[in-house]
Amino acid sequence: ISRLIYTNSGNAILALASNAIHLLWKWQRSERNSSGKATASVSPQLWQPSSGILMTNDVAETNPEESVSCFALSKNDSYVMSASGGKISLFNMMTFKTMTTFMPPPPAATFLAFHPQDNNIIAIGMDDSTIQIYNVRVDEVNQL
Repeated sequence: ISRLIYTNSGNAILALASNAIHLLWKWQRSERNSSGKATASVSPQLWQPSSGILMTNDVAETNPEESVSCFALSKNDSYVMSASGGKISLFNMMTFKTMTTFMPPPPAATFLAFHPQDNNIIAIGMDDSTIQIYNVRVDEVNQL
C-alpha cells in the first residue's frame, strides 16, 4: 500500500496499492456497528461496483520503483484525483469510472489537494518543485 486515507464521512478507507490500483473498504451498518462508521470492533468489507471496474492509475512509461504515488479525496467523498507516476486521473468514487486523465509527465505529480470550498479546483505539486492549479470545470491548468 503506497497511500491510505479515511473518507471524510468516516465510513470507509481508501488505499492506493503499489500496482496503481485503488482499494476501498467500507464499514456496513450492523447490530455491532449501528452507525456504519469506522470502528476497530468490526472489520470493513472490500467494496467494488457491480460493473467490476477498477480505479487504476496510468503507469505508462514509468518505473514503479521510482514513481511517487499520490491521491486526494474530494470533501464530499464523490471523487478521487490520483497519480502513480503517469498521467493524473479523476475517478468517480460511486462507479469507479475514470472521468478524465491529464498532464502526462514529465514533470510527474507528487502531491494532490482539492480546494476546501470547491471540488472543481485541485492543486498539484510536481516533482520539479512547481505547483499547478487545475480547474476541472474548464479543463485548464495554470502554473504558480
